[in-house]
Amino acid sequence: MSETAFVIVQDRPYGAGVVAGRPLAEGEVVADLSECVIAEAPSVYTIDVGGDRHIDGPQVRYLNHSCTPNVYVDTERMDVRALRPIAAGEELAFFYPSTEWDMVAPFDCLCGAAECLGTVAGARAAAPEVLRAYRLNRHVAERIAAAEAVRSA
Repeated sequence: MSETAFVIVQDRPYGAGVVAGRPLAEGEVVADLSECVIAEAPSVYTIDVGGDRHIDGPQVRYLNHSCTPNVYVDTERMDVRALRPIAAGEELAFFYPSTEWDMVAPFDCLCGAAECLGTVAGARAAAPEVLRAYRLNRHVAERIAAAEAVRSA
């Protein structure tokens, strides 16, 4: 992984973000999350890694959301991977409900995609049929399955 794969920028209309510093191949590791710290409490900057643990660090703090993500935050491998080829300068964004069951601060999505969630509030607030279109982390998928089991009981 080259250090230039992951570049923090401050020029987004909604604040900071991350762009690809060079072209990235599908499946390429974009960032290593092993150096992130366990946060004392969830915040708008942390990522849920399961077991009521959230991580924080420059590798995750500025990754923004998209309903058409180009990266996946893998909370088991503790890395960020390209979901498809990504051009240099393209913003790196992941699908927040892939890691978040509940969000500290839900927000109106600005991604503009046809399949946009509208309001991003975590996986619990999204319809299961919508979530099936995305790659989800195990801790989120398990909570969805548990919630569906309760509903069908």
